[in-house]
Amino acid sequence: MADMHVDCFDMINPFVIASSPATRGADNVIKSSSCKPGAITMRNFGHGMGGGGFFYPSFDAVVKGQPAFHSHAVGKQSPDNIASLDEYCEEVKRARRDMYPDTKLWASVGHYHDIEKYTDWKKRWVTEAKEVVNAGADAIELHFNTPGVATASDRQFNYYQLVESCTKMIKEAVPGTPVMVKLAVEDIDCLTSIRRAVAAGADAVGPTARWKAFYFDLDWQTTQPRPGSGYGGTQACPIVCFEVADARSRGITIPMYAGGGVFSYDQALRYIMAGSEMVQLGALACSGGIKQCARLMKQCSDWMDQNGYSSVKELQGAALKLFNMEDSFAKERQNKLGEAYRLRRVDQEKCIGCGRCEDVCWYKGIALDGKKAQKTDNCIGCGYCFQVCPTKALEVDAAGILKSAFEEK
Repeated sequence: MADMHVDCFDMINPFVIASSPATRGADNVIKSSSCKPGAITMRNFGHGMGGGGFFYPSFDAVVKGQPAFHSHAVGKQSPDNIASLDEYCEEVKRARRDMYPDTKLWASVGHYHDIEKYTDWKKRWVTEAKEVVNAGADAIELHFNTPGVATASDRQFNYYQLVESCTKMIKEAVPGTPVMVKLAVEDIDCLTSIRRAVAAGADAVGPTARWKAFYFDLDWQTTQPRPGSGYGGTQACPIVCFEVADARSRGITIPMYAGGGVFSYDQALRYIMAGSEMVQLGALACSGGIKQCARLMKQCSDWMDQNGYSSVKELQGAALKLFNMEDSFAKERQNKLGEAYRLRRVDQEKCIGCGRCEDVCWYKGIALDGKKAQKTDNCIGCGYCFQVCPTKALEVDAAGILKSAFEEK
């Protein structure tokens, strides 16, 4: 069985249940800890409760690992029933006492709305950080990816300066306690914000995709999500993977806990393979449930066993060889597939003469001869026609060809 231990924070596995309704208050933290994640981030004091979540096209799509997005919905929202910081710290103490003992407890501190609401917000954040550490939190998370925080930076404050100054401020307030900095991807240069967090002494960074968005049905009055609310989904995975891999390739060595749109095991594995030590589970936890998190975690472990990865440390950063391949080799690999496309003839028995291949050919490389498609000498091997053929009359082993280029090298 694969070793899922994360050495940098002595975590039993790389999964972090992110700050969300699933981590609001001790009861929810204890409930969420039943899936035995590596860490749980307790939702910050004063965030509120309710509001619901919405999966599109359906929760069934999420369970099956299909493309989906998640947004805040229109359910009732209420003020938080934890009325004071003292009460919040009592919740931290109870959570630490009764949750799964091997799971780390992180506590989220601050919210960018505090900057708008309070002139003494810095003092509030420092006080919160000190008190929750005294109450038993294993780490502090500064939450800078809230939907709209980067947008607000253009209107109210400098995002990068905020990240650096607040990270430094909290590090000084709780020396010896890890400070995790959850960072936005939208509307900012993620690499710059990571560098500023590193400069301020952050112990880990969490690039996380969560946008403001305006989704609506064509019958717009029936639309479920709230306009401008947090929007994320499987489309985030390639974006966050790029930010993680780009940071690693530019010399960033600090631990990462990437997140956003992780609804199935393959997305979680991609974040780790791109270079992140840990993976956040947010929308899946609060809108899918803890059993789905446990299922994802087991599927990750099973996949690693089946594919010969003995530990999560061995898996971490595995895809950087792809991200950082030399331009000459990338072109060689591309041309190898292109040559296979060019040489492949149309399987006349499978061809139904639908004309889709001819419709997407821009080089006169294929033509209908009677009711069958035929390659011409003009074919350059671009591959457009292979993508649209409904019967696989045009087909090559693209995966095998691309993999063979690495094996040969």
